[in-house]
Amino acid sequence: MRACSELTLKEKIGQLLMVGFEGLTPDMNIRDLLENHFAGGVVFFSRNLDNPGQAFALTEELQRMAVAATGIPLWMGTDQEGGMVVRVRQGIAQLPAAMALGAARNPGLLYEAAKGTAEELKALGINMNFAPVVDINVNPRNPIIDVRSFGDSAELVSELGIAAMLGFQDGGIASVIKHFPGHGDTETDSHAELPVVRHSLERLRSVELVPFRRAALTGAEAVMTAHVGIPLLSGGEPVPATLSREVLTGLLREELGFEGLIVTDCMEMDAVTQGIGLGEAVVRAMLAGADLLLVSHTYASQLEAVAALERAVADGRLPEERIDASVERILRLKERRIGELRERSWEEARLLLENPQTLRTIERLREESITAVNREPDFCRLSPDVDTLVLWPQISAACKSEDEPIHDATLAGFLRPFIGANLTERVYGTSPSPDEIAALASEAQRYGQIVAGIFHTASNPGQPALVRKLLEGGAKVIPVSLRNPVDLAAFPEAEGFLACYEHHPHTLQALARVLTGKAEPAGTLPVTIPDTTTEGGEPDERRSASVIESAT
Repeated sequence: MRACSELTLKEKIGQLLMVGFEGLTPDMNIRDLLENHFAGGVVFFSRNLDNPGQAFALTEELQRMAVAATGIPLWMGTDQEGGMVVRVRQGIAQLPAAMALGAARNPGLLYEAAKGTAEELKALGINMNFAPVVDINVNPRNPIIDVRSFGDSAELVSELGIAAMLGFQDGGIASVIKHFPGHGDTETDSHAELPVVRHSLERLRSVELVPFRRAALTGAEAVMTAHVGIPLLSGGEPVPATLSREVLTGLLREELGFEGLIVTDCMEMDAVTQGIGLGEAVVRAMLAGADLLLVSHTYASQLEAVAALERAVADGRLPEERIDASVERILRLKERRIGELRERSWEEARLLLENPQTLRTIERLREESITAVNREPDFCRLSPDVDTLVLWPQISAACKSEDEPIHDATLAGFLRPFIGANLTERVYGTSPSPDEIAALASEAQRYGQIVAGIFHTASNPGQPALVRKLLEGGAKVIPVSLRNPVDLAAFPEAEGFLACYEHHPHTLQALARVLTGKAEPAGTLPVTIPDTTTEGGEPDERRSASVIESAT
């Protein structure tokens, strides 16, 4: 691999960039970026990855182009977090949602599962995973982190985040922990606007920064920045952390002692470009201390980033020495994680996918994640001799980080072998209308026991309205959360409920076994379900830690 001293300025600027493109095969835009602008990495989304064979062929072709142009292999990165944030969506092992892993609380199994997942990604030519998420989900209203977090405890998130990070690294790929300095206590989506964290530095050090500090001490190789503003660290103004020297250099490098790669979240997000444009944003990110800049979507923006960096060097605003420091870090980690590329065959790679041991480890984690909160002993058990109704929500992506789900399995197929009486399932709309609620409640009167699935109720108020209507009847009603269990706070009158954090078929199979007494619910709630009733019995405001904590 070539050394930084052997590269031209244009080649060095290229190494700073990871770029995305549209389609399943290289288009003219990505060819130009690799062959003429020497981009050092490619970021993949599900728009690029259809199946393992196609993914393998794509990474091989892109690497050939890059090595021919610069002699330096590419970063091939993606968000293979688990749950609903996965870009390779079939044909390889899939981790559960992070919050399900938080419920299972088994760092040893998680390490093995992450290591196996990394080995499969590496077989496809993907050498960087933007995972795990080590944000602490202390805010029930968080629209972007949610079940992507292991939980609301700094200790739990640190332990599991480090287990996953080391698993990915020991599996042979770069693990990028995210989102520094913490995106867990925000109420806006940084794809659209700048979230602001108004905490004291003492609070940040004792909560949000804990997983990052411990990961840095345990060998973290790369950290992704968050486009969140922390006014306390930027003279009272909410400057995005990605553009803040106080955050990236002062806090991450100097205070936490992190020596690895600082990777930005996508620089096309509105939270970081608003008011200044992308070109200015990438220059400020470099001056703040970032090493690797993600420009994930638009060809015109990618060219703008290249031009802005070249102009900033020519103007003397961005010293070439600052670029050299980042390129040195990038090349060191490439040497460790990629080294010299060797010829691989698809047949060789295919044999490494869906490793039975990895699949079984992941299945065990899903089984251990099912969580029961019973106010009455064994309330969350169905009788095989009672007519049963299952109400199941249509599930869709809940935020911009997610793709639409590929699994369409519902619960009834897994329950049917265990229920001797009549079993009926109705799949209802993600946000049911009053008429649909009335019709389902009327039908429910004919059944003695009801399982009511809910998914992301914050954006779908018809779901809790349906469950409340069912609870007014005389049947046994078991609410089941298929995402964040804080949704269950809406039903303090329920005698019990279950949480399973996702809707993967293996999770539903485990859920069915718990519901019918064939297995015990082994999970522990990884988040606190808020008390939503005041003394007068009215719903209370869900409070994040940012409401509780002083901003001084």
